[in-house]
Amino acid sequence: MGQTLKAEMWDKMQYLFRNYYDRMVHCVQYYDGLIDVNVLKRVLIFTTEKVPVLHSSFHGNVIEPYWSVEDYTVNDILTVRDSVDLEADVNAFICQCIPVESNVQYKMAIFNKDGKSTMCMIVNHMCMDGGDFKYFMKKLAENYNKLLDGDRNLEIKTGSRSYDAVYSKLTPEEEEIARGLYKNISQIKDEHYFPLTPPAPQDVTRIVRRKVGKELFASFRKIGKNFGVTVNDLMLAFYVRSLYEIGMFRDDERLTIPCMVDLRRHIVDGGAGTGLTNHTGFMQCSTEKKGDTINDTLIEVLRSVRKSKDDPYMGLYSLPLLKLAYTIFPFVISETAIKIGYLNPLIGMSNIGVMDAPALRMGDAEIVDGFMTGAVKYKPYMQLALTSLLGDITMTIAIRGNDEDEKTVNRFFDIIIKNMNDFVELNRDKLD
Repeated sequence: MGQTLKAEMWDKMQYLFRNYYDRMVHCVQYYDGLIDVNVLKRVLIFTTEKVPVLHSSFHGNVIEPYWSVEDYTVNDILTVRDSVDLEADVNAFICQCIPVESNVQYKMAIFNKDGKSTMCMIVNHMCMDGGDFKYFMKKLAENYNKLLDGDRNLEIKTGSRSYDAVYSKLTPEEEEIARGLYKNISQIKDEHYFPLTPPAPQDVTRIVRRKVGKELFASFRKIGKNFGVTVNDLMLAFYVRSLYEIGMFRDDERLTIPCMVDLRRHIVDGGAGTGLTNHTGFMQCSTEKKGDTINDTLIEVLRSVRKSKDDPYMGLYSLPLLKLAYTIFPFVISETAIKIGYLNPLIGMSNIGVMDAPALRMGDAEIVDGFMTGAVKYKPYMQLALTSLLGDITMTIAIRGNDEDEKTVNRFFDIIIKNMNDFVELNRDKLD
């Protein structure tokens, strides 16, 4: 047997999530110039060699799963071609799913059209989450620019991929408490679901997206700043209110939405010394009612999320429970045990955050548009993902569905935009 790598706790958990989604994380970056493919290939080879999990196959051994490091060529990773229908090519590429037994766990495409390049990438979520995906894309651009400038001192982080890093910023007393947080917060059951059609064999992967618009984003962000609330709080309020409206839930029903939390807040140096991996937990946002206006919905959201924000252990609950299950049981039994105790949320939200435009420049080619989104959910599960770039927000909902489902998602985006506009109109005095 060749070189093997330990399957870390989050690798195993993301593998378990294959029952709920396709395990891919997706990114598209549009540039106003051409990318030098030969330079890019050198960066990809350097990166892949330094991070062996990216050229490994996963083996779900019944006792203890592991990664097996595999041979590869850069052509296994990179596709380059001229495009006639750019959006068709982009969608076809990012809607792929990389099998866990593949010799590489990420794929990239460069589509050239009219003197401009579009970069697409998909990666197995078992290898990294949105936080490290953003880091990966910035390092890719940084190393590319170094090579263009004749600097061969390329860098990518190569530290431990263990989940234990989430305790590194805590004091010994805090760590002892955090390692005892066995409470299973996934057991907060909410049976509300997004109104998609029933699963069918003819369903296909669809990554539906909508841009908010720079003017609208700037307006509600300024109002939020005057209120002392974050963009994430506002987006959660718009999302929750829109769910009440599209889901035909009663206005006085309790609605609980899990929101993804980047656990690097608990890691020394924000995870700069760890390897590429997953460090994502979640917090629950529960609203008791829709409220008469969008401001009322925002108050409901703030009442819930501020409890979580005031908790020094936000996002760390349930991790000791997962660690215990994977420690005391053989893998095949631990998977069964966790599936019994874990309730996958029917509806969720993930704010992947800001894509740093200056850091994503590739030589003379500036990024002009782009987005990231998480895994493609299988019905009845659904998640809204958000990324911001160049003063705009892109909303994405990635599902396996049909034309009717896509219409429903677009109608939902219309409702969210309406709630954003209602918020601006209701609070226009805060724009002055």
